[in-house]
Amino acid sequence: MEEKRNLRPTAVLLLAFGGPRTIDEVDWFLKQLLGVKSLGLQSERFKMRYRSIGGSSPLPEITLRQARALQERLKEKNLHLNVYVGMRYGHPLISEALEEIKKQKVSRIILVSLSPYHSPFTSEGYYREAKRIIVSWEEEIDSIQVNDWYKHPFLIKAWANNINKILKEISEGKEELPVLFTAHSLPQEMASSAPYVGQLRETIQGIISLTGPLEWQLVFQSRGRGGTWLGPDPETILKKLYKNGYHKVLIVPVGFISDHLETLYDLDISLKDWASSRNMNIIRVACLNDSPELIETLAQLVKGALKKK
Repeated sequence: MEEKRNLRPTAVLLLAFGGPRTIDEVDWFLKQLLGVKSLGLQSERFKMRYRSIGGSSPLPEITLRQARALQERLKEKNLHLNVYVGMRYGHPLISEALEEIKKQKVSRIILVSLSPYHSPFTSEGYYREAKRIIVSWEEEIDSIQVNDWYKHPFLIKAWANNINKILKEISEGKEELPVLFTAHSLPQEMASSAPYVGQLRETIQGIISLTGPLEWQLVFQSRGRGGTWLGPDPETILKKLYKNGYHKVLIVPVGFISDHLETLYDLDISLKDWASSRNMNIIRVACLNDSPELIETLAQLVKGALKKK
């Protein structure tokens, strides 16, 4: 147990992508995300996908669980801080969360992106939105940004543990199992000016230092329409693996901390159906969600941020 600290009034804000909490929120969510008024068939396609995973995105609830667990873990370390959640494209919005924090008369806010990797699509956008709001206030409130944490040892260990557990269960050491690490694709132009891909590869190398050698590749899923996007996609690599005699492949969604549409639908339903129709079996490693290892990672990030100012 650490010695109790005399802290300035401080709040922690976890920043996440967001998602619709109900089918009725899908149109609003897509308008926030895409910035268009008329969605038509695109909206219906998304609603179909959300219905297939239970009618909503689990990400908002998972993020709230992460916040509650983090607050308790900080309390165990004698760091009595309130932890809030702000979503870039879902409720509570970053603006809504910050208004609630403002009422608490804090003098400092620790901003923690729940994406370990830096890209304009995730952390960069989250932090920009939060800081834009904070600097507009009459009150002078410090904000501390937790920088990319893709190499944090507890994050690396958490993924390695999940991979080793699955490998032990399904292969029993009797067969070599190819591993596809997946992350969200980005437009090539955007990716070329961000450290996103390099950070993902460093995370993977850290994981392999704990799991031991793996036959692995990094693939990029859930690409958007139009233009050139990061590749290869999972299907392209699965086809090559099948030609090389592999019928079973491990999928590790290393680009995603929490489950959402892109893990529960794009991987668990769409990609699995695609693979099954080609006589392939893909097994997915669980996301970290609100696991104790992830919560300890976040607690250490907050503790480190407290020392900055």
